[in-house]
Amino acid sequence: MNKNIKKIDINKLNMYLNESSVHISDFFSQKKAFVDLIVTSPPYWNMKKYGDVESQTGYKQTYKEYLSDIKKTFQGVYDISKENASLFLIVDTMKRNGKMVRLPDDISKELESIGWIHQDTIIWDKGKTLPWSRKGQMRNVFEYILMFTKSDSYKYYIDRIKTVDELMEWWIDYPERYNPEGKVPENIWKFPIPTQGSWGNKKEFGEEEFRHACPFPPEMMARILLLSSDPNDVVLDPYAGTGVLLAMAQKMGRRYIGFDTNKDYKKVFEQVTIPLISDKWPAIEAYYNVQAELKGLMKEAIYKLRVLKYQKALIKKLRPILSPEPYNKNKFIRPVLFNVALAHNLSPEQLEDQKIGRVDYWMVLNDDEIDADILKYHVNQLTSKAPFTKYGLITTTRIITTNQLRNILDQNRFNNFYLYTEGNTKDCKKEISLQEIIDLLNSKEALFKLFDKDVPPLVSNVKIEQRDYSSIPAIKYEKKTYLNELIREESLLDLIDFDN
Repeated sequence: MNKNIKKIDINKLNMYLNESSVHISDFFSQKKAFVDLIVTSPPYWNMKKYGDVESQTGYKQTYKEYLSDIKKTFQGVYDISKENASLFLIVDTMKRNGKMVRLPDDISKELESIGWIHQDTIIWDKGKTLPWSRKGQMRNVFEYILMFTKSDSYKYYIDRIKTVDELMEWWIDYPERYNPEGKVPENIWKFPIPTQGSWGNKKEFGEEEFRHACPFPPEMMARILLLSSDPNDVVLDPYAGTGVLLAMAQKMGRRYIGFDTNKDYKKVFEQVTIPLISDKWPAIEAYYNVQAELKGLMKEAIYKLRVLKYQKALIKKLRPILSPEPYNKNKFIRPVLFNVALAHNLSPEQLEDQKIGRVDYWMVLNDDEIDADILKYHVNQLTSKAPFTKYGLITTTRIITTNQLRNILDQNRFNNFYLYTEGNTKDCKKEISLQEIIDLLNSKEALFKLFDKDVPPLVSNVKIEQRDYSSIPAIKYEKKTYLNELIREESLLDLIDFDN
C-alpha cells in the first residue's frame, strides 16, 4: 500500500485522476465495493507510448512485467466492484518479432485467475483504420470486446439495446419467428472509430486537439452503458484516455471515475470530449427514443398478427385431415365454415413461461363434413408442438356448430368484432356487427366468397390494419448467390467469362 496516495471519498465522484491504476484500491478510504461497471482498453504492452509519462503500464516493461501490472490493476478493480458488476475490456492481438502476441488470451487468463468470469466475446468492427499491413498480416479493422462479470448475478438489460433495424419484409407473414421485443444485436458491433484529430478540428477548443490514437465511439459506449448499468451507477475506466466513456456516463446520469497517467488527456477530456459528447448525445438519445417507439409498435403488431394468423396456420396444417382430396374450386370441401379468435387482452402482456397473451379460438363446423371429436383430437396434437408453441399464446380451441355460434352471438356477450377475409389476417376488412355475422352463417354462398381456398373468414375482437405497422422499417428480400455477390465487387467483373 502506498501511504502517499490521497484518499478519495466515494460519495464525491465524477472525477478524472492523473494517477496510475496499478494500486487503484488504495485510493479509496471506505473499504467497500462501489463500482457497478468498468469499460476500458489497457495499453497494448509497448506498442505505443502515451505522452511523456515514464511510469505507465507497458512502457519499457517486459511482457511478464506488463501482465503483472495488468493483474494488479484488475485485482484492485475486482476488490472495489460490486458482486453484480460487469467489465468490458477492449483489446487486440499484436505482433512482435514476427510472432503473434495473443494479448486477449493472456489478459483473460490473468483476469480469470483473479475471479473475473468471461461471459462473452464481441467483435468491434471499427471500419477504417490505419492503412498499414505487413507480411503475414492483413489490414486490421477489428478489436475484441471481452465481457467479464464478478459473479453470475450481473446487470444485463438486453431489451434496452434490441432494435427494430434490418427486419426482412416478410416479418408480417411470419410474426411467430420474430421477437416482439426487437432484435438482439449480433456479436459483431459496427461502430466506426472517430477519425484521429477530427473532433478537435471541427470546433474551436483552444489549442487542444483530439489526438488520442483510438478514442471510443460514443455510440458504442452508450450501448454498453444501457446494457449493463442504471442511472446513478458508478462507472470506472482505469485507462481513461480522452474520457469518452466518462463523458457519456455523465450525460446518461451515471457517476464516473477515470484514471490515466497522461495529464494532456485530462485536458482533452475537459476541453474537447465533454463538449463534443454534449453535442453528440441528442442524436444518440433520439435514436434510442425512436427505437423504443418502434419496438412498442412492433410488439403490439406482432402480438395481434400472431393471434390472427394462428387459426389460419392451423387450418393449413389440418388440410390432410379436413380435405383429403386436392382443392377443387368447383367442389366445396370446406369442413370449417368460420373462425373466431377472442383475445383476453388486446395488448401483449407478460405471462408465465414467456407467453404474451391468452386467446380463445372457435372453429365452426360445416354441418356433418367432419366428425368434431376427430377434428378436436388432431387440433390438440398439432397445437401441443411447434410451430404453434412458438406463438407465445396460451390458447383454448373449441369445435362448435353454426347453431352453437348463433346462440352465443344471440346472447350479445361481445362487441366490436372485426372481419378478415380471403386468408388476409394482416389487414382488417371491416368492422362487423353481430347481425352481419349471423347473416353470413345463414348464406353459405356469401360466406364462401370470403374464403381463401379452404381457409375460412375470421372474426376477432383484435383489430389490425396495415397502417398500424407501416412505419416499421423492413428490408426487401434479395436472394444472395455466390455469383451475384461476386458481381457486387466491380473489380472482379473482368474475371468472369460470361460467354463460357
